[in-house]
Amino acid sequence: MRSIITCITLLCVATAQAQSPDKDGWIPLFNGRNLDGWYSFLTRGGKNNDPKGVFKVENGMIHILGVSESTLQRGEWDGYLATNREYSDIRIHLEYKWGTRRFPSNTEDKRNSGLIYLMQGSDELNPAAVECQIEETDLGDIWLIEGVSAMSWVVDIATSLYSDDNSSPGVLRMFGGPGTKVARILKSGDFEDRSGWNTVEVVLEGDHATHIVNGRIVNRALQLRQPDPQAPHRMIELRKGRIALEAEGAEIWFRNIKVRPLQAG
Repeated sequence: MRSIITCITLLCVATAQAQSPDKDGWIPLFNGRNLDGWYSFLTRGGKNNDPKGVFKVENGMIHILGVSESTLQRGEWDGYLATNREYSDIRIHLEYKWGTRRFPSNTEDKRNSGLIYLMQGSDELNPAAVECQIEETDLGDIWLIEGVSAMSWVVDIATSLYSDDNSSPGVLRMFGGPGTKVARILKSGDFEDRSGWNTVEVVLEGDHATHIVNGRIVNRALQLRQPDPQAPHRMIELRKGRIALEAEGAEIWFRNIKVRPLQAG
């Protein structure tokens, strides 16, 4: 009995240490060794069924779709890697760079992935959620998935959300809502390094979200709402959910994935 208690104590200590914040308050979501704290979901495999290694850990990084193009059949490259826990009122941080593999191998489409947050509901390919788009030339777009709605600005192509004179970035309007499969809110500016590492952050404060690309604010969403599971035509606040990394037809590496709880005020 004493040895069992000792083992349980050590396990609890190790778990606590894994979640302990660093001196700046950041809590790692990825330990660099394995996918503890995460689960995979693939269209054709379902939950935690990834026999071909779409998601794996290599050299202290998460490597998605780092397999031969001939290994996967059409549709086998769609899915996500999601946290077991839900998060709210945090700053999400990650770094990524593109690989060279594309699926199908003869495509010339933009390389595509995504940072999904506030993910709800049962495990399926497109659960209700919000996405910070990670796609060549579109990094920072907001995608509202499965009826999620938000207020944001319609930004003129010649303007910027970070203008020096603090002028209005555009006109507020509603995006998404009941019955809408996806709605897109365009980012402002293109600051992606398509040949090297990029830093993406999402600040979740209440029902607001801010997208930051390589240190620049490129998008904001206000009054995030989701359909009420009990009454789908009624909208309720969306403030909490899981975080996920998307597999969507392009090889990609992720590192330094972490969150920092927001301080009151």
